[in-house]
Amino acid sequence: MPTLDAETWAEALNMYERRYSYVLVGPREHQDWVRDAAAAMRREVADPRSWRWLDVDEGEEERLEDPFFPFVLPPSDPEGAAAWRRGLRTVPRTSVERLLVVLSTTWLDVPKERARNNFETRRPELERKARVVLSRFPEGTSFYTNVGYPGASTGSAVNAPDFYEAITGCTPVSQYDWDLGLIAVTDTEIGLFWSFDAT
Repeated sequence: MPTLDAETWAEALNMYERRYSYVLVGPREHQDWVRDAAAAMRREVADPRSWRWLDVDEGEEERLEDPFFPFVLPPSDPEGAAAWRRGLRTVPRTSVERLLVVLSTTWLDVPKERARNNFETRRPELERKARVVLSRFPEGTSFYTNVGYPGASTGSAVNAPDFYEAITGCTPVSQYDWDLGLIAVTDTEIGLFWSFDAT
């Protein structure tokens, strides 16, 4: 894999340009990382490395009316933040690459992509870019998602979900009914990767 720098990072993020997606990376400044996620959602912070963000609504009318758009901010009080966090599931690093790929697909659904959009031909390049993105976040990073998968809402949830299988739902964090995302939390950075069905 090439050395991760601003150029390779930006090239990898191209995988998200075909759909309504966000990539926001901000600094970790609080013990409770939910506050850092909210700061990125509000665009109050910038990428600590000054690398590329994807902020597709920047300058759009919806953003001028609502500076948080399309996100619904997590509550700022500790109890509310804890409740918001309970809507997320911990994701093992071994599953993150495939989740990053899913977030780049047209239907946010790999079985549909296989049937309608030549997924297997595009898969190696998407996975390469996902590995570049993942390489920014070192071992020990905590990953969270709002994505549902088989067994996720029961005691029989699998330890390492395969996001190329059917997705069973989501806990929206936006003004839309269907949004899928990933939060990466390190000691120094927080990354938000989110894709929306705005139809």
